[in-house]
Amino acid sequence: MRQIIYTSVTTNPSGRAEDESVAILRQASLRNGLDGITGLLYTQGSEFLQALEGPNDSIADLLMSLTSDPRHRDLRILIDRETEDREFGDWMMVHRERRESVDDFDRRLHGLLLGVSRETAEYFRALVPA
Repeated sequence: MRQIIYTSVTTNPSGRAEDESVAILRQASLRNGLDGITGLLYTQGSEFLQALEGPNDSIADLLMSLTSDPRHRDLRILIDRETEDREFGDWMMVHRERRESVDDFDRRLHGLLLGVSRETAEYFRALVPA
């Protein structure tokens, strides 16, 4: 199984990555479940931070798609590694719901990250206020 974590910057004219998240999540829910991909999508300001894990071939195909996706730019891989087990379990794609406050999501995210590796958690916890 392969895990990647990457950051990128939205190309949305609003400059807010969360304005793209509904369309991204809709597309991800259609594709990722069939391909065995799970993960987490986090947005803050103009940036995306996403963790994806699944079968090597599925992740490779998705990564090719992501590099040509016009909804974001400056994709930077932070982690690309083989893993024995899923750190994100059966999460189809965790994200902040539109009606969920940032503080509520950050508390939920903190709890979800308790089961992931230290290296993975550090990327997300750096964004979440203590």
